[in-house]
Amino acid sequence: MTEGNAFGIGFVGCGGYNSLLAQAAGRSSNLASIACYDVRKESAEGFAERFGLKSCETLEEMVALKDVRGVVIATPNNAHLRNTLAAISAGKHVFVDKPIANGIEDALEMIEAAESAGVTLAIGHNGRRMAGHRKMKAMIEEGAVGIPVTVEANFSHAGGLGLNESHWRSYRNECPALPLMQLGVHFADTVQYLLGNVAEVSSFMSHVATPVDNDDVTVSLLKFDGGLLGYLGSNYASPSVYYVNVYGTGGNLYCQDGMNLRYKKAGSDNIEQIEVDQVDTQLEELEEFARCAVGGEKFEVDGEAGLRALAVVRAALKSNEEKRAVGISEVIAEAMRR
Repeated sequence: MTEGNAFGIGFVGCGGYNSLLAQAAGRSSNLASIACYDVRKESAEGFAERFGLKSCETLEEMVALKDVRGVVIATPNNAHLRNTLAAISAGKHVFVDKPIANGIEDALEMIEAAESAGVTLAIGHNGRRMAGHRKMKAMIEEGAVGIPVTVEANFSHAGGLGLNESHWRSYRNECPALPLMQLGVHFADTVQYLLGNVAEVSSFMSHVATPVDNDDVTVSLLKFDGGLLGYLGSNYASPSVYYVNVYGTGGNLYCQDGMNLRYKKAGSDNIEQIEVDQVDTQLEELEEFARCAVGGEKFEVDGEAGLRALAVVRAALKSNEEKRAVGISEVIAEAMRR
């Protein structure tokens, strides 16, 4: 694609994260931001003024625009299905920020609709794209850790301390497993990107510190295909935490904040700093979305990958509720029967 035929996109949801995606789109000559829509008219109008877009009165108005070829959705999770189906019904390609949806049933319906319509469904899990995580993947494949045996990951911050009843995240029915659904789900994708599919989850969840009636602390144990074990933690009340570590027979990899990567080789007491290059993850995923929509290629984090990350969260919820380990295949099969 060149500047003359840039891929036109419209934004659904005009909050903070779509503002970041709109800024990323503005850094590309391959993308053209056309329009926006939000259920809050004043939010759409402010977003439109900020980025030079058309503010649409309805979602139907926006997806009907000829110049809009792809729709970027960053709305409350329980609106992902209806927004996605509206875009697909108008023949548009769809990029949905993580998680793909709150429920597996919704995710499956989104995947089926996109496949039936022959359009791209892309999921915004940009964590795996961070330079440190890309380098970890390469080093694991090159044998730097030998046989991987354990992975540990945690994504937490104190955003939950400012929640109140006006926020959709405050409610269990709108955002179940609050920190795991909003934060930890990033690493539910990243660890599977690094090490393969999770098969089973055991989880504990609790409400400790936030001023709303929703869980704000989650701890999950993961069992991967092949027997590798892992820990995934997430809370919505502490100072920021963002790391993933992989331990193996040949060495350990430690990645902090997606960029600070260190390596300890088996038999050595030295921890080596690994150099990585900066990556504009949001720009990268939006440009890939456009290429896949135009060329028919498979988006790296497609609906199936988004489903696998969500399934970890749903299995964790079921595990916490029923006090037992829950298989990924179990929660997916259960959703398919409904």
